[in-house]
Amino acid sequence: MRVSETPQKSGLAKGLIFVGGATLIGNGAAYALSMVSARVLDQADFGALGSLLALLVILATLGISTQALTARRVAAAAPADRPEVEGQAIRLAVIIGAAILIGGVVLAWPLGTIFTIPVVAVATGIGSLAFVVMGSASMGIAQGRQENTRLAWAFIANGASRAVGGIIGVVVMQSVTGVGIGVFIGCAIGAVISYQLVCPRTWGTKLTDGIGVEFGHIAHALIVLFTLTNIDILLARLFLSEDLSGEYAVGVLLAKIAFFLPNAIIIVLFPRMAAGDSRRAVYIATALTATLGLFMTVGSLLLGDLVVRILGGAQYVALGLGSQAYLFALEGSAFALVQVLLYSRLAAQDRKAVALVWVALLVLVVIVVFFRHDSVEQIVTTVVGVSLVLTVVGLFMDRRSVPKSPSVPIEAAE
Repeated sequence: MRVSETPQKSGLAKGLIFVGGATLIGNGAAYALSMVSARVLDQADFGALGSLLALLVILATLGISTQALTARRVAAAAPADRPEVEGQAIRLAVIIGAAILIGGVVLAWPLGTIFTIPVVAVATGIGSLAFVVMGSASMGIAQGRQENTRLAWAFIANGASRAVGGIIGVVVMQSVTGVGIGVFIGCAIGAVISYQLVCPRTWGTKLTDGIGVEFGHIAHALIVLFTLTNIDILLARLFLSEDLSGEYAVGVLLAKIAFFLPNAIIIVLFPRMAAGDSRRAVYIATALTATLGLFMTVGSLLLGDLVVRILGGAQYVALGLGSQAYLFALEGSAFALVQVLLYSRLAAQDRKAVALVWVALLVLVVIVVFFRHDSVEQIVTTVVGVSLVLTVVGLFMDRRSVPKSPSVPIEAAE
């Protein structure tokens, strides 16, 4: 019997409104941290901060992977099995978090030396991700249950606490190290709030066989994706002057807005991809993401100087970055579409899709390292070209991989 379209649309709309508002607030707070830092730090230090944040975004995929794994398993579990599944997710998050804390201490000096970032900033920045993973497990539980209101509040708690801590740190200490310390404290607070809000006293006594393998697959796929979407700023830091790398870091802020703005779409629809009609969910997510990307790119083309002035200040407008703003918006929008397609394959537990992202990453690095790294424009246009080709190929492959069976309507969210 066919489920009515009205409840489906109503559930989807409510989820997008609640989670969309939360992602705007959470990501807006993150951009506020970058914008405040751009005004407090000089260009060279802001370039260092941009590189640190790019490293953290790549490593933060461990948190996103934890959330995706948790959401998929909770959504697919029978109601009677959910408490055990949720407890295992929290236990796994604590284990991963402990490993990240140790890794932050070990990696701080080599990464700080390579990218000219203060060692304490690297150690505290990476250490903060231990709490991000724990907060992400709580959000994954709410996401899998399709409890969008709690998910929204948890997302705000994690994002706002991180940003507020970082802003206080950079204002008080006037340094990249201040950002690292502030973010570390803020992430710890956000993790505690989200856990108490979504799943207080939840704990698992053991881990199911296979959960580590599944986490490894998801983490592998998302680390490759987020490396692809952040490698350009690290390459800019290596090949451009410190001042130009700071300029590139401001452009990347716009790319990240375009990339993360459609986040609510994939967050709301991912459980439906795992437990409902994958084809329909992917079509909806792709269409909505493409529409937002078109809006961002055209807006940045028409209002480039204004966008750059808001993100980085008047000094970056004077450098001519406004004329290139639409390229950064197009880059982020194309990668947002790639993310939708990758998540659709993760929901189906397809372990082959990541190979395409690996190819794109290797092609991008080879082109920039050996041929196009002498200016901001050369690097960003290379990234745009690779991202657009990857989007087209990914759309083609996803259409071929979707089963031809008739679709079943998606159940409305609770």
